[in-house]
Amino acid sequence: MPEAVVTSWRFDAGGLVPGLDGCAVAADVFLPPPGTAPRSLAFCCLAGGGMARGYWDLRVAGDDTYSFARWSAERGFPVITVDHLGVGDSTLRDGASAPLVGDVLAAEDAVFRLVCDELLKGGLGAEPIPRLRTVGVGHSMGAVLMVRQQAVYRTHHALALLGFSTKGLPDHLSPEVLAHADREIDDHRLAKLALLMFGSPYTPLDRADGADSPTRRAMRAAATVTFTAGGLLSMLPGNVSDELSRLTVPVLILNGDRDRLVSGRRADAAHCPAGSVSRVLAGSGHNHNIADSRRDFWTQILDWAQTVVRG
Repeated sequence: MPEAVVTSWRFDAGGLVPGLDGCAVAADVFLPPPGTAPRSLAFCCLAGGGMARGYWDLRVAGDDTYSFARWSAERGFPVITVDHLGVGDSTLRDGASAPLVGDVLAAEDAVFRLVCDELLKGGLGAEPIPRLRTVGVGHSMGAVLMVRQQAVYRTHHALALLGFSTKGLPDHLSPEVLAHADREIDDHRLAKLALLMFGSPYTPLDRADGADSPTRRAMRAAATVTFTAGGLLSMLPGNVSDELSRLTVPVLILNGDRDRLVSGRRADAAHCPAGSVSRVLAGSGHNHNIADSRRDFWTQILDWAQTVVRG
């Protein structure tokens, strides 16, 4: 099969969001191979805690079947992946304080909109894609952030949430942080609690699981620091329950049956708009993109999105 066309970009966050002067958002755009007509449906992807945008484009030695982004683009669907501010190749201004969750989401949403506007009119080296619609795709922490982003900006026409639950991870919270879990927490307090919990706005995750395989090496190559305010938000019980109930677009929730964090949880979809579904993916842990069943999982996303999003 012909290969997808991949380009990397850096966008001036200060030109997109007030107060982010000197910051930059890194993004990759995956387009269909030459000669393959682009579909009018694009996927905008956010990775989870401790992962850069490369999670959507895993490069496994000797095996080119681990990239959701390339696999989708080769089937005609454009894919846009971004790094959270301060994570991966997205940078902060020297000496700048860590951004609030709302700042991160504003910058990412602005980049998704900018890239999609360019694709509509034939920019970024692509032919025009009329009537382009988008699906926001988030994994783990990225899924939590995607729900909140959609509740604020209403950019996408559907959401696919992977490794997602509103239950949080209360057993992993410190007593000091858990004491605040039943209170309303604004972005400033969330940042303070993240410092209390993790000691820094950005911290690496401990991935020392003792395993060594081509897929694990690919995951480590895509690893980066975690934006701890976003990570803490995803760990709080009820994290984005209110935002989820306010969504007006269909939602797909996919969790692996071997996921020790959210395994088998379907209840969240009951609080989503009409057309939403929750499924459990057989043979997958938390990181679906390295599961043996990954292509079945990817196919479910594409098939569902085409059903609920009409051009």
